[in-house]
Amino acid sequence: MGSGDKNPGTVDFADTFLKYYDTRYSKTTISRIDDFIEHVEANGVHNWVGKVSRSDNVPEQAEDRDKIISYAQQYNLWHAHIGDPDFDETEHGRYKVSDWVIHFQYFNNYHIKLLELDSHNPMSLPKQNMF
Repeated sequence: MGSGDKNPGTVDFADTFLKYYDTRYSKTTISRIDDFIEHVEANGVHNWVGKVSRSDNVPEQAEDRDKIISYAQQYNLWHAHIGDPDFDETEHGRYKVSDWVIHFQYFNNYHIKLLELDSHNPMSLPKQNMF
């Protein structure tokens, strides 16, 4: 690899996520997840077409807000909109959003661990046994 080449990305799967991926997700959902994985492996997490965000960005009015923020930070929890069932444009156009997000642990731009698929609204963080 030349000095200008990017490091290849690494995407790990939590055991429960892998089980669901292999047995429960639709072909469309798997295709969306695979698109995200391929992007991370080639380009890192950032600059994905969908919104990618730390999961400690919790609305002010959320119940147990401080507890949620602490938990998300402790485990480096992030999520990305994967375009399932479709991507929707945003007013600013910097990224797209979707009904479903994929939760992951963020180790660095080129290394994540997929944890869980979830509806964005309302969104709940993966439980510790999902890691």
